[in-house]
Amino acid sequence: MRKFLIMLAVLAAPVFFTCPAVRAQEVTKASVTDQEVELMRQDLRSKRKQIIAANIQMTDAEAEKFWPIYDQYAADQRKAYDIHYGLLKEYAANIDKLTDAQALSLTQRWSDSDTAKAQLRTKYFPAFEKVLGGKRAARLCQLDRMLTLMIDVQIASDVPLIKP
Repeated sequence: MRKFLIMLAVLAAPVFFTCPAVRAQEVTKASVTDQEVELMRQDLRSKRKQIIAANIQMTDAEAEKFWPIYDQYAADQRKAYDIHYGLLKEYAANIDKLTDAQALSLTQRWSDSDTAKAQLRTKYFPAFEKVLGGKRAARLCQLDRMLTLMIDVQIASDVPLIKP
């Protein structure tokens, strides 16, 4: 377990420090370009795949079946994060003039997006289980959830709270 946590920390640490200059800046609409965000997101997807590959031992035959399913899952997951990113952009664009109705709408849509991410794991779990078996599929879901939470914490730490 200790080996796993060390490896996870080593692989995940660069994800959280990929752009320290941005974290040090005040969050503004122009702080980070869409292109920079897309590059960071590509790096995150690559790191996720590396962590999963390092922690889910598979035969070549299993890997041949698993990775296409995982890639589809990742594509669906990306859509959920596209919604998050859009909501963050909307929030940044309106941060100084946010109305109660906009705040409630953003909150509801953010919550709906979080629910959609959790439902994706539920949707794909049977396919992962079919290829990997129960324990490794469960391990995959644990890893995925931990990585998702780590990313979400990072995002949340960079988003200013709504001003009353």
